[in-house]
Amino acid sequence: MPHSPTNAPEFDDLSGLPDSMLSSDRLSQLPETYRSRVETGFDATHDPDPAASLVVVTFRTARPVFESVLSALAAQTDDDFELVVVNNGVDWDIESRLRELDQQTAYVELVRNCGVTVARNLGAELALSDLLLFLDDDGVPDHRFVEAHRRAHKENDIVAVRGRVFPKSKTFYNRFQQWYNLGDESLPYLLNIEGNASIDREAYDDVSGFDEALGGRAGHEGIDLTYRLLREGYERDQIQYCPHAVIYHDYATSLVGYIHKRIVSRRHRQRLSAQRPELFEFASTYSPPPGMDPDNSRFDNLAQTLLAVVVYVGSLVLDLRDKVSND
Repeated sequence: MPHSPTNAPEFDDLSGLPDSMLSSDRLSQLPETYRSRVETGFDATHDPDPAASLVVVTFRTARPVFESVLSALAAQTDDDFELVVVNNGVDWDIESRLRELDQQTAYVELVRNCGVTVARNLGAELALSDLLLFLDDDGVPDHRFVEAHRRAHKENDIVAVRGRVFPKSKTFYNRFQQWYNLGDESLPYLLNIEGNASIDREAYDDVSGFDEALGGRAGHEGIDLTYRLLREGYERDQIQYCPHAVIYHDYATSLVGYIHKRIVSRRHRQRLSAQRPELFEFASTYSPPPGMDPDNSRFDNLAQTLLAVVVYVGSLVLDLRDKVSND
């Protein structure tokens, strides 16, 4: 059965309003912990039973970047999906742009940036379908993106899919994310690409969605979600990498941004490893398929080595700064 069907109402200025004043079934059925985070929004529903709900969380998303995402969604070979956008903070009128879409769309703007895991879980609560798709706000989906995710779930006994990522640009540092592309064959794998993933609602609800304590920029929340799904009793083979579910996405848009993101990720991983070592022990049981070692040029090998040194030194400097400030 579809989740929380509704008949195309709109909702505006919801923060602090009593239940009797809420005009959307979707909003009225949200848990209060989520409803209290919503500032405004709208619900343009014409099909109460879409085959999939595609959740996108926006944060500091540049308009030209998001326009490329919307254009790609409009060109999907499978258009039986609704778009659910959770606005965690952008500096342009995204609501007016989304109101122009022919695509069935639900939109909420949060009172503040609540973190990506809270926003994803809120979007999943709003979603009508029993198949949840998650897409990064700067990830441009291939025209068969929705079709590939739906087909993977339909043709296989699986509950979750992790897709494939190709870089949008030709910058050398965006070639180094070896975990983005695992080759041409399906295989059991972690949900470590949260911005190109899908999951059956029943499985998602069984583990209460993403861990909202892992809401930072490098939360490893997909690894945690996979870990909890297996602990819940789902089989390793039911969580699969699908090479046909493709998005185009850059790890970073500048060299400085790449270094900063790597430093943030490294420090977060160190902290999380100390707090939850079982997550990384679990992740280590997965290996990329044979033959996936890149055939790097001498330049790429040298660049990777130098960048690794810069990231390591940068992390040490920040660790030292934190230690001094805490003394």
